[in-house]
Amino acid sequence: MTWRFSRQVWLYLASAFTFGLAQAFAALFLNFYLRALGLGAEWQGLVNALPALTLASLSLPAVALARRISNARTIQLGSVLSVAGALILATAGGPLGAIAGALVQGAGGAMLMVAGSPFMANNSDEKSRVTLFSVQSALMTGAGFLGNLFGGRVPEVYAAATATEPDGLGALRAALLVSAGFQLAGLFPVLFLRPSGKKAPPGRSFAVRDKLTMGRLVVPNVLVGLGAGATIPFLNVYIEGKFGVDYASLGTLFAWTSLATAATVLLQPLLVRRLGQLPAVLAVQAASLPFLAVLGYAPQLWMVAAALFTRGALMNAAGPVYSAYAMTALPDEDRPMYSAVNLIAWDLGWAASSILGGVVRGALPFSLAFNVLFAWTLLMYAASVLAIYLGLYRPARRQGHPAARAAPSPGETAPAGVD
Repeated sequence: MTWRFSRQVWLYLASAFTFGLAQAFAALFLNFYLRALGLGAEWQGLVNALPALTLASLSLPAVALARRISNARTIQLGSVLSVAGALILATAGGPLGAIAGALVQGAGGAMLMVAGSPFMANNSDEKSRVTLFSVQSALMTGAGFLGNLFGGRVPEVYAAATATEPDGLGALRAALLVSAGFQLAGLFPVLFLRPSGKKAPPGRSFAVRDKLTMGRLVVPNVLVGLGAGATIPFLNVYIEGKFGVDYASLGTLFAWTSLATAATVLLQPLLVRRLGQLPAVLAVQAASLPFLAVLGYAPQLWMVAAALFTRGALMNAAGPVYSAYAMTALPDEDRPMYSAVNLIAWDLGWAASSILGGVVRGALPFSLAFNVLFAWTLLMYAASVLAIYLGLYRPARRQGHPAARAAPSPGETAPAGVD
């Protein structure tokens, strides 16, 4: 495990940190902001789904763009669009402005997501890749800790300064404007990124060399997207509505969840060394399922809070390891395409379940609606763990792939014939 990264990588990580701050602010207050604009549960579901739908529709064009202008330039353009979308959303006067902001943010997000993992893979080797992906995720979630912790105070400060209510439109708009400010700060390190100089692979922009491996990598994420979209965007509404938690307390709750996730992510390289990449992913994702059930059905706030910390830490901690494995398992020319296909599949699942989640919340009483939605999320997450086990772990184990076993101890050597 090494922390020696290039200057280009550290610039990218600095940007990831500030964008993580921005995302924490936006995620904490978006549904409340939309409610203050007069948009009901169905509209909230749609606006939450729009960035995912935009990501899905623009991911393939983003692949072609990245292959033409480089991953670094694509990240720069995506960062500019993300800032513009955040500003549009924060100054929206109604549903049309909110939709426009979400669409522009989705376009920027498509470029960032498609180019981000290949950029990190191209600027790392196999020895440092898991650590790099884990550090990037930990910085994002660690920024989420700070964003949620201090972001929850912004409406209170604004309300005190203007003699208004902290749940009023002005206070919530101020929080989203602070979020846009953090995104703007994250744009500056990105401007110094430079293309790696590697030639674009020959052939069609959308060609895939290893279709079977890509399919096996994408299916589990489709299932996670279908499950997550039904509940994760609405956790703030769920906890506030069920327990009457104020914004500051809600921000603190999500802040500690982000910190727990960041700490767990940083431990993933050690777990990978002990278990192997795919067993580590299976272990943490399977362990998260009971805590998801507690999160959805526990009657006490302290139980829900504990489950929120633990579930988020376990489920999200596997992401960097899974991404690093995908970048290693696929040939170089397939990596941007995998990022795009994975985004399309995940985001379509997220968007569909987010929209349906809004419909269910609008049609059923509050408690019954969330009972149904959490049951669906549990089912999809469990199916994802099964898909990783059957589609990735078992074939890798049969082939003797290093990702299916622990790393050899110092002094040991890998079996002959195994890379």
